[in-house]
Amino acid sequence: MHELLITHGDGSTRVVQLEERPVTVGRCPSCELSYPQDPELSRRHMQFARDGSHWTVNDLGSTNGTRVNGIPLHKAHTLRPGDCVAASQLTLQFRQRRMAAQTVMFEASRVDVKAPGTVAIQLKDVLESSGQPATSPEIARQWVSPLQALIRVGRELAVRRPLDQMFPVILDLALEAVSAERGVLLVFEGDRLVDKASRGGQFRISTAVRDQVINERQSLLIQSVAETPGLKERKSIVIQGVRSLMAAPLQTDERVIGLLYVDALNYLRRFKNDDLSLLTVMANVAAIRIERERLALVEEAERHHMAELGQAAEIQRRHLPSAAPKWDGLELVGLHNPCRTVGGDYHDYLKLSGGAYGIVVADVAGKGMPAALMMMSLQARVQALFETCGTIADFMRMLNRSMNPTCAPNRFVTVFASVFDPSTGSFRYVNAGHTPGILVRAHGAVEQLQTGGMFAGLLPDLSYEEGSVILEDGDMVVLYSDGISEQENEAGEEFGVERLAECVRSRRTLPLDHILSTLRDSLESWTGTGPVTDDQTLVILRRRTPSITKLTSRKE
Repeated sequence: MHELLITHGDGSTRVVQLEERPVTVGRCPSCELSYPQDPELSRRHMQFARDGSHWTVNDLGSTNGTRVNGIPLHKAHTLRPGDCVAASQLTLQFRQRRMAAQTVMFEASRVDVKAPGTVAIQLKDVLESSGQPATSPEIARQWVSPLQALIRVGRELAVRRPLDQMFPVILDLALEAVSAERGVLLVFEGDRLVDKASRGGQFRISTAVRDQVINERQSLLIQSVAETPGLKERKSIVIQGVRSLMAAPLQTDERVIGLLYVDALNYLRRFKNDDLSLLTVMANVAAIRIERERLALVEEAERHHMAELGQAAEIQRRHLPSAAPKWDGLELVGLHNPCRTVGGDYHDYLKLSGGAYGIVVADVAGKGMPAALMMMSLQARVQALFETCGTIADFMRMLNRSMNPTCAPNRFVTVFASVFDPSTGSFRYVNAGHTPGILVRAHGAVEQLQTGGMFAGLLPDLSYEEGSVILEDGDMVVLYSDGISEQENEAGEEFGVERLAECVRSRRTLPLDHILSTLRDSLESWTGTGPVTDDQTLVILRRRTPSITKLTSRKE
């Protein structure tokens, strides 16, 4: 039998038992594990399914991908205990299901918290009380005061320990501080209380005690189990020989993450109010330390993840042009701005045999690491195929066919591929589902370059139509990804193709660096304080024919 230990982005955990039926994870409400507020998850992101005696996990064509033990998941993976599946801010650890713990059993019972010998207090009551509580004789023998007990707790818990080592330390400190004979520390994993440390054998704990502590955030003291209505009738509880018990919530400022239970079997030992106050404060200190350790683990994993992303970003930067080349007869500037550390936008400049130039701008569907990996695969294919094909239409057909086997069902690539011949001014292109190129004539006319076909990667056998225009001196072409045209302002309005075209057209006589800088400023102003929601890539090219003066001086 197996289960999933799910860790959320805030460090909280949840345990889900795997039965026979598949378990789907995603934003869709119909998913067995639904996270509708997580924008990084797809509606149906991944699925855990039984395959004979094994369990598998499969990515359902998610936009941002799934990783198993840090490796992108491209096909069904047979899980082994300890495997970690990650998507967005979720980490799901596949593990052997624990057998029903015999250490702690909850017995249905009712307890009147107002009955004689029963005390219920909240943490704030203890913290707000003035003066130092008197010490019981048992505490006095071991501690000079409860303050020393808390000092020792603080000192012990200040030492950095793994959680599995911290839990027994917390329990031992609590048992020693209040002179309890037995105890158990229970922590929530999802909606289930799991014993993390115990001393003294088996425990049968009243559900009324548990619920009072967890739901009402109250610490509970029962001085005499044998005299307490609701407990003295429960033979399974009485038979343990418990004389007096206490339970306190492991409570941070925001929530209860578990409970700390202690009891005494000795007829002469009855816990008192001061013991309960001390246990309550100790449980609070312990809960904060547990949460800090959990948060530290999350932050450590995040740092590791960011370091890996930084390395990936550096690799990606080295595969993209660091600057536009200087080519005879053509001016070029480019902009690449991923919305995350890595992205799926791609642009390239290719100097071809015969004196022509290739310019490619592409956009992989999705964001982040999955899109970046696919982008690098795209780059390798582009550089391998571009000059081996007779026409740009043939290039796109071969590029689509080579990408189809490795594209997930919801993965595709939009591409604008072009070739410019400076000797004739011929600009040939194919627009494969990409945003239309903008042709800005030197005299101010604006055209859109849309000829081409469907985006690449989804279907194996596609054909493409090639478009062609002649660029005169001063004519410009603007190639861009939809992260620019679809960037929204704070009112939800898109920047738009028309605004982009006009920004270039009105400055068409200026240096390209100036136009690019102005466009960047316009985009930043348009976005305001809102987020950049998609990768942004822009390439501007302008034909420049040699002047008569330059030609004459060369002849001389």
